[in-house]
Amino acid sequence: METPVLSHPELPQEVPLVADFHDDRNRLSYYYPIIDQIDEVNTPQTKFFEIEGDIKSHPHFDYREVTSFIQDIGAQRVFLRGDYSSAKLNGTDGSLIDSQDPYDIQSVFAEYIRQMIMLGRHIGKRIAIREWIEHDAEVRFFIEDGHITYGDTLDDVEETEWPWIQARHVAREMDTYSWSVDFIRDAHAAVWYCIDMGLNGLYHDGTEWISISEHLDEEQSPERYSDKMPQPKRFVWVK
Repeated sequence: METPVLSHPELPQEVPLVADFHDDRNRLSYYYPIIDQIDEVNTPQTKFFEIEGDIKSHPHFDYREVTSFIQDIGAQRVFLRGDYSSAKLNGTDGSLIDSQDPYDIQSVFAEYIRQMIMLGRHIGKRIAIREWIEHDAEVRFFIEDGHITYGDTLDDVEETEWPWIQARHVAREMDTYSWSVDFIRDAHAAVWYCIDMGLNGLYHDGTEWISISEHLDEEQSPERYSDKMPQPKRFVWVK
């Protein structure tokens, strides 16, 4: 079931979306299967593993299955992330798996859990293991109604090149709501990969209004509307 979206007549019309950070649509397992089916878009090889237990009862998954996945894709390194988010405080410690030993995999997962607890973020019901891509560039696009509305890209990346072409395909497929879409460039093969998406709007973290996509450009971020937003207690939750 999708998380209800906040709706209230006092909402500024300019704000594209107001929702919870842990809205179901922000899950990797929601948007990845969709964009992975787009032939023109590259995505990292990814496999999901169901998490058993919770914070109070030692969350875990089958670490041996991760070892099998690493062997299947012939990787030396893989990236661990949760369904809603990757590690934020120390990304390498909480995400980089460079060993096939289940105990080492468990250690990285434990660090990821520690960071999520400190940030107050949900873990979700599954973990994702992805091929590790050494990258030398990262860009972000914002899409809405089937089009790119803004591209926060590099000076040497022309609009006729990747990842602009890939972003346009993602925009046409994900034409409901407003989204941010992230791409990275493989440092060795110079190939662009779509790695992440997020709803582009505002959520309230208990203290202030924050951009869901965590975009820092004040001229483009929905946070420029924060001063216009009423207090959350005045909202009415609807599905």
